Amino acid sequence: MPEETASPTPLGQTLAALAVQYPGLRQTDPYTVGVQLGDVRLTPQRTARYAWAGYEVQVSVGHEDHLDRDSPDSTALYRQVRAQAVLLVPQTVGVDGIGHVEWEVINHRAEMVFPAAFAVAVADQSAPRFAAAVLSTVAKSLAYARLATDRAAVQAEHAADEVRWESERPAGVSQRRWRRDRKAERDAAS
Repeated sequence: MPEETASPTPLGQTLAALAVQYPGLRQTDPYTVGVQLGDVRLTPQRTARYAWAGYEVQVSVGHEDHLDRDSPDSTALYRQVRAQAVLLVPQTVGVDGIGHVEWEVINHRAEMVFPAAFAVAVADQSAPRFAAAVLSTVAKSLAYARLATDRAAVQAEHAADEVRWESERPAGVSQRRWRRDRKAERDAAS
């Protein structure tokens, strides 16, 4: 008699994908020792925090609401889930500003904030589908952070090129023409 294979649940599928894409992802607030990632916990304010590879993901869950606008007769309640990844930037202390200020003020928690991810989850916070929706939204926010980081790296290279080109510009050559020619050379090389 052949064994029957149970189809994976939405939470099981989400956890399997997270293990591959974001190994070591963990919930840091509210923190409970020995609890699995799939056991999503929220603070009384319906927030949670996750950590992965230096990123922190802040999650907030909305009130129960009739979010199904396609079916006005629906009585089903849902919750909106919002997740936003941030990256702490600890090396801002030695950065000098440009221009005059009366005095410098230190940013003790400098962070890069990435685009927020949104989703809709079932209203029942104890349901596995709710946990799957929260974790899926966390993963989406981390994907946004990866995309934004890749884009920022390219943009930083282009900004460095602009500064270098300006320092190399011969006297008497228009800045606009010089930059246009250098950009054309860079684009042709790539």
